[in-house]
Amino acid sequence: MRALMLFAMSAILTTATAQESLKSGSVLYPPEVVNQVRQNVANDAWAAGVRDDIVEAAAPWLAMSDDELWDLMFGATLKRSWMVWSDGYSPATGDPVPMYNWQMDALAYPWKTKCPHSGELFPKNDFKAFYDSGLDEHGIFDPTRADRSLLYNTDHPDPNDPLHMYGVDDGDGYVNEKGERWRFINAYLIYGQWKQGVVAGIQNLSAAYLLTGDKAYAHKAGVLLDRVADVYPTFDFGEQGVMYEGPGAAGYVSTWHDACEETRQLATAYDIVYEGIKDDPDLVAFLTQKAKDYGIENPKASFADIQRNIEGRILRDALKNAGKIHSNYPRTEIVKALITKILGESDEAFWAIVDPMLERATAVDGVTGEKGLAGYASFTIAGMALFLSECSKADSNFLAEVLDRHPRVHDAYRFHIDTFCLSRYYPLIGDTGSFARPMDRYVGM
Repeated sequence: MRALMLFAMSAILTTATAQESLKSGSVLYPPEVVNQVRQNVANDAWAAGVRDDIVEAAAPWLAMSDDELWDLMFGATLKRSWMVWSDGYSPATGDPVPMYNWQMDALAYPWKTKCPHSGELFPKNDFKAFYDSGLDEHGIFDPTRADRSLLYNTDHPDPNDPLHMYGVDDGDGYVNEKGERWRFINAYLIYGQWKQGVVAGIQNLSAAYLLTGDKAYAHKAGVLLDRVADVYPTFDFGEQGVMYEGPGAAGYVSTWHDACEETRQLATAYDIVYEGIKDDPDLVAFLTQKAKDYGIENPKASFADIQRNIEGRILRDALKNAGKIHSNYPRTEIVKALITKILGESDEAFWAIVDPMLERATAVDGVTGEKGLAGYASFTIAGMALFLSECSKADSNFLAEVLDRHPRVHDAYRFHIDTFCLSRYYPLIGDTGSFARPMDRYVGM
């Protein structure tokens, strides 16, 4: 019996290892594709201009130390809110500030939210100091550890000043004497720290590496990707998020539809920088020390450990928890297919996602049949175009195979040509947001 149990355990472990083998190279951005891109940059003025713009965009993150980059990522112990206040007003001016009008700039004004009317920054306390005071032994914020004596308006430090607590946010919003709540930090975490600080950093650094070949960009992106991976599975917007002042829906750091695209961006960036970080002893040394300093279970003692962290806790976690990246069709299927491709899984696993996706996406005259001819009906094939583009870069036969397996894909991109009247108007049928509005472009891509 014991021998049978040992055999069964061995089989389970062997199967798990086989199922979660590590990728061995960049898939969507293999060396031959990257070399062609860099030749284009060297020989074409337009391409060189694109490179220069991307290098400029990546400069703030390149200038950061590895420790500063690592510290950009936060834990799931802080709530995130989709709005400061969905139908609120400015406490500074009293003017309405609905929905998404509050402004964030994570690089210029870290941990602050700007009033669009007065330009005032909120919260009025030094939240970063409060946040740092509450970091636990794993580098994750614990509100019970944080120093609440730091919660005061820094412009009015006198406790007797009536404005001493005005605009103060402890990570659960600023609440005035009427009980009204502004979630400055909760919203900043999504639109500032996460989207502008972390995700944009990873995207800009990976793009700069792609176009320049400078491994310093890949190294910095690797630091950020690995730190995101440390905590990504712990995020659940459905449990930790706030939407319209009520419970959140599914998602990771942000809500489902954005979590879907952010996960795709992280996975693609990882594939781009893979060749630049796989032989980076400085990256291993830095992350090994961080694992020791903060008691991280994965020791990061080798690049394989770093791979296991990023691939397992970002890419594979999304495949296992597809509800967190649920989005408008076929965005979730696109992310799952791209992750499967990036991980180097079998062609069978890839086409098992792609075949039904393309079948449904082109079911009615090449489109889904959704109501919204220039809206939802085009969103599907525009997303599909992104997917086809990503996969065809590294495989010159990919589009031919797609058309062979799914001839209606041809109809998908003809549909919005045939319905484009005078290259100016689409019949705005269904949910298209307006009536008789002219369109200045083909909407199929």
